[in-house]
Amino acid sequence: MDHCDPALPAALALGWASAEDARAAGRHLERCAACREEVETLRGLVDTARRTAPADSVSVRPPPRVWDAIAAEVTAEVTAEITAEPRDGGHSGAEDGPE
Repeated sequence: MDHCDPALPAALALGWASAEDARAAGRHLERCAACREEVETLRGLVDTARRTAPADSVSVRPPPRVWDAIAAEVTAEVTAEITAEPRDGGHSGAEDGPE
């Protein structure tokens, strides 16, 4: 038996499927227990996610000290790269004449 496009069960669960795709999938889901179970499972996951996390914000924001630590580490890495001696001993070879 042919199955739905792999992305269709997720689109159905999220409510993003077009009316035409939803009708076609509905006919398939009447005959296919495996796809029907997958859509039901995905709908459960979507429902749980929508109930537990605000739609317009991150549910857990890191404290400012986390961002400060990230900024300090990036600054230290950039400073180290700027002040480090070139790997080729300071010569790119471009200024040198032909060998």
